[in-house]
Amino acid sequence: MRDLLVTGTDTGVGKTVIAAAIITALRTRGVRAIGFKPAETGLTEGVEPDSEVLARASGERNVLAEPLLRLPEALAPAVAAERAGATIDPDAIEARVRQLRRDGYTVVVEGAGGLLVPLTWEFTVLDLAHSCDLDAVVVARPGLGTLNHVAMTVMMLRSREIPIRGIVLNGRSATPDLAESTNPGALSRMLHGVRVLEVPNSTVAPVAAAAEIVSRLL
Repeated sequence: MRDLLVTGTDTGVGKTVIAAAIITALRTRGVRAIGFKPAETGLTEGVEPDSEVLARASGERNVLAEPLLRLPEALAPAVAAERAGATIDPDAIEARVRQLRRDGYTVVVEGAGGLLVPLTWEFTVLDLAHSCDLDAVVVARPGLGTLNHVAMTVMMLRSREIPIRGIVLNGRSATPDLAESTNPGALSRMLHGVRVLEVPNSTVAPVAAAAEIVSRLL
């Protein structure tokens, strides 16, 4: 099983839930999967960090899977780090992924925002996917505007020859509007063979609810 990058078309599209669902689905199959979010910003007291959600889905803790950067301001990692006088080393991220791989894990890496978000000023989430040889799962909103966002994200992945495991339209309404209803078919036609899945909006056990659906990408 190849390691994965879970990236988004934007912030707030539900990457963490989908990454945790992928880890859960892999673990159910007996795969020793572990989540890794290299840079975590926007930490809020009383709110479970994304890295904790991934650790819980992984069912175990490993110091190599802990974030290298944790900051409170909800900004791109490069911006938040500069404001805090902190740094993150791309080589250290890559080294952790390689070591986790050698230790027998399938690594599910959660990015920050979209592909061109800077982890440092010279290293984006797209660079991370390329340097660590990751397949990509793209998480997007289900409604109006997502065709353009998904198409641009796929174009960037293809420009670096990064395999695309699939698109997840996350948070489909119980009563979808016209855009939500037509977007999956439109994307399938636009993206020429890339698999498109829909995950319904769920406030009860969202990771478990998504795990069975995203298992189709694995």
